[in-house]
Amino acid sequence: MAGTITITISRSIRNLFLLIFATVLLITFYRSATSTSTSLSTSYLLPSSWQNPSTTSGGDIPEDIANLIPAERELALKQYEYANNMQPYFPPNPHWGGGREDYKFHSDVELRKLAVCTATNTCRENQTNVIILGYIHAHFHIYEGYMGGEGIWTHSLVDTLEKWGYTILHARDDWPYMHYLHNQIPDMVKAIIAWRTGQYGTFDDQVKTHGRGNGIPAWKFFVYNYFPDHYTSTVGDAWNIHSEFGYSKKPRNFTFIPYVVEPATTPPYTPAITRPYQVYILAKYVRYFYPGAQPAWEDRGIFLRAKDILEKEFPGFEFVVGCKDDRNAAQQKEIPMEVPAGVRNLGQMDRLEFERQLANSRAMLGIGWPTISPSPHVALSLGIPFINPYSMNPGSKKDDPESWAQSQHHTLKVLPPPHIYNVLRNNETEFVDAIRQALLHPIEPFILPIMTREYHEKQISEWLHTDWRSKAEAILEDRKKGIETQNGKEVKLFEL
Repeated sequence: MAGTITITISRSIRNLFLLIFATVLLITFYRSATSTSTSLSTSYLLPSSWQNPSTTSGGDIPEDIANLIPAERELALKQYEYANNMQPYFPPNPHWGGGREDYKFHSDVELRKLAVCTATNTCRENQTNVIILGYIHAHFHIYEGYMGGEGIWTHSLVDTLEKWGYTILHARDDWPYMHYLHNQIPDMVKAIIAWRTGQYGTFDDQVKTHGRGNGIPAWKFFVYNYFPDHYTSTVGDAWNIHSEFGYSKKPRNFTFIPYVVEPATTPPYTPAITRPYQVYILAKYVRYFYPGAQPAWEDRGIFLRAKDILEKEFPGFEFVVGCKDDRNAAQQKEIPMEVPAGVRNLGQMDRLEFERQLANSRAMLGIGWPTISPSPHVALSLGIPFINPYSMNPGSKKDDPESWAQSQHHTLKVLPPPHIYNVLRNNETEFVDAIRQALLHPIEPFILPIMTREYHEKQISEWLHTDWRSKAEAILEDRKKGIETQNGKEVKLFEL
């Protein structure tokens, strides 16, 4: 009996001890979790710039993490904690400037993230799918704020890839560095978007060959050109990526990934009836009005003559432009240039001011340059028609845009009035009448279906999920048999 009591007491003491021990562990864990939570909320780093203290601030979990689905958010928070732990061991981005090696710092940071997430099994969906940007305009956009057509396209591309969780490495137009990046993680690199040439060499110097087994496979390299119908890929047509679709009755097989044209929000859409009779001229440099830029209206007196005619029909009518003389002082002294009479120059503007002035106009007028600019798309999205100059060959037909020699906007020329008014270069009668018709027939905001965000994302998704190696293998087999199915002067045999 005494023995039984002793055993029972011993078991009770042991159970009590285990309970106390478990309680201590729970308290310790809770304090640890609270401490971690506090450290995360008082000095966090945005995921796009981990290990960069210049972007830290107090507050809650970063919005782009907080808005993730639960499974992705859990992984992102773990990576976020690891990044904070690593931060003291790596210096911040020195921000050398666009001409220096900021792009290498960015890619080093992204490679460290990949190393951490693969080692800790915390990689998010698509994080180990890597895209290398190696065309110079991407570098200009990311590090210098360039917002020409290529810059706008880069913005749309990066925005979508980041939203979907892909890792983006920057490589300027540095082909030796692209080779270096690819060889760090060859199985993760899904594509390289670049030009064939760069400041430090060419694709041909780094491509995989029989004698260069660690080179970049040709089927991973996509040649980027903003303008359509440039076929310079070694592999084939679909390895040429273009931002504008252009126009052709013939089937074309390049990869079309548009930039995104958004509905008007900033500035908001203003009904045409409330706007002044203002025509905005698409030209950011004064030289666009002069020989050398091949102006559509060689006689610069056309603007004053048209203004005299149209202001009688449309009170307060005027032409406006926002441009500057970008030539050096010696050039300006040798050949003075000024905005034509009859045109009011608003001066150089940033993007927001440009769009505000554009939104206050009733038409946009092209004068020949720049070609296939995003600005006419923006104009249409604000409910503003575009007047598109074109020229003809001896055998051209006015009703067959494909037969024309040239037009300022190769994609939009197929749209009929009242959205697009195609006007023969140097034809003053057509010039005045197109402006008149545009003012008489206002339009609602319009976005070409192939330039919407939905279509943009569909095209990127198809590109990302295509088995490019298999497609290249089929082309290569035909090529070895003497059967050529692709276009361009650069197509040739390659190594898979």
